[in-house]
Amino acid sequence: MTAFASGGQVMCGAGGGVHVRVWVELHTICPEDPGRFLFVGERVSLFTRGPENVLKDTVQVSSPVSPSPSGRAVIITSGNQRSMLPCDRFLAVALGEEIFCIFVEVPADSPESGILPASQGGITP
Repeated sequence: MTAFASGGQVMCGAGGGVHVRVWVELHTICPEDPGRFLFVGERVSLFTRGPENVLKDTVQVSSPVSPSPSGRAVIITSGNQRSMLPCDRFLAVALGEEIFCIFVEVPADSPESGILPASQGGITP
C-alpha cells in the first residue's frame, strides 16, 4: 500500500487546451500555455469558471502549474494541496498522444530545522 493518493487527471482538450481535474474541480490550461511551460520552463496558470451566479464567460486564475526543480516533473498546486506527475506524461497529453493521465498528491513535508541554514529558521551550530 502506498502513502500517495490519486490527486486527479490531466486530459487533452479541444483546440489544444489541457484540462486538469483536481478532485471534483475542473480547471483549464490555455492552448498557448503548454508550449511556454514545456519548452521555456515558465510557470503557467490554471483557470476555472466562476460560480454559477456570475456571468457564464467569467474565468478566474485558480492555481499555478510549475516545473519541479529538476525539470522532470510537473507540480500542480491547488490551495494547500500539491500534486505531481512526470513531465513526459504531461507532454504526451498536451500534444494529444494520450487522452489522459493521472497524477498523485504529494504529502506535505516539513523540513528538519537541523539541516536548514540559520537564515531560513534552522539551528545555529
